[in-house]
Amino acid sequence: MSLATLVTGAAFLGERVALGWLLLDRTDSALVVGLGVALSALPNFLLGIPGGAITDRFDRRLLLRITSFILAAATAGLGAIALAGMLSVAGILLFTFLSGAVRSLSQTVRQAYAFDVVGPHQAVGGMAIVSLAQRSGGIAGALATGEILVQLGAGYAYVAIALCHLAAFVFVLLARTRGQAAPGQQPQLAESVKEYVREVRGNSTLRALVFLTAAVEILGFSHQAVLPSLARDVLHLDAAGLGLLTALGSLGGFVSVLLVTLRPEPVHKGWFFMGVLLGFGLALVMLGASSSLVVALIGVGVVSALAALSDLLSQTLIQSSVPNELRGRAMGSWMLAIGFGPVGHLQIGAVAVSLGTATALITNGLFLILLAVVVLVWTPQLRKL
Repeated sequence: MSLATLVTGAAFLGERVALGWLLLDRTDSALVVGLGVALSALPNFLLGIPGGAITDRFDRRLLLRITSFILAAATAGLGAIALAGMLSVAGILLFTFLSGAVRSLSQTVRQAYAFDVVGPHQAVGGMAIVSLAQRSGGIAGALATGEILVQLGAGYAYVAIALCHLAAFVFVLLARTRGQAAPGQQPQLAESVKEYVREVRGNSTLRALVFLTAAVEILGFSHQAVLPSLARDVLHLDAAGLGLLTALGSLGGFVSVLLVTLRPEPVHKGWFFMGVLLGFGLALVMLGASSSLVVALIGVGVVSALAALSDLLSQTLIQSSVPNELRGRAMGSWMLAIGFGPVGHLQIGAVAVSLGTATALITNGLFLILLAVVVLVWTPQLRKL
């Protein structure tokens, strides 16, 4: 499982570097880059709950194998198109949306399966191990993709990403256990959705967590859409420089999650979550105000470190807020929440075009700080988690 996640992380961040750089290079528009990142996240909104129902209905190992193979085949096909000199902006955007749909299901299944393996009492630590594997792979994937783009071009970059997906497929084939917390029941899909709707109606903690996750995705994670503009237009870097910037971000996430792994399971996860969100907002302001490469690199590392903790805690808290047999659908609601990311990607892209990348980052950081303060005051059920 960890090895599969390692190479999947390399493929994901590699694709993110290729997407951002190619769109910016061919259109010279931060807004189009924002559109591309938005299209990659839109399937999370469209398929979150159905994907969660599928996750609770079928063997999660089988689903991981299928999604890994589809991503490998699709990315290899895109690489072949690029090598033939036929890759267009429209083709990149279409592939981004379709691969995002497959990745949405894969991510839902992966996180639920990780919880299956470690059980509820070690949830944060177990999910952290998965996050560490994904981010360490992402460091290599971002650096390698940036260098391949400079030296060999987009076609070879996508072929390398396809090989990572193929390796993930092979590693998942080796998974032998369903996990100690795997649900025993496999309800029909229609009944699964109805059962989860009833849970959402009666579970105020779950509703609050889903809303908060969506808001953080819009305000915080949208910074990813302006990294190509930050690299090229502010820091005057090439595609390899963007790869370095992205890799350092993944390194920041790796370090923060590693520190959590080495500590005992947090007792007051709600308070911890609120503190992370406050720091996330402050780090975005710092990144927006940076004017030198060194400060920007530090800022990206800190932003990504806190973003990683936000992801880890929101996933864990959402899965812990529902009965065991609903965890796949709970992860589906997490995917639905992060599916609101396109709103943030388009918003920050538009602000960056109108007022500049720095203003866009500072604005979103300030609003994220305000969100964390409001939630801290008005949602006592989250503080008690």
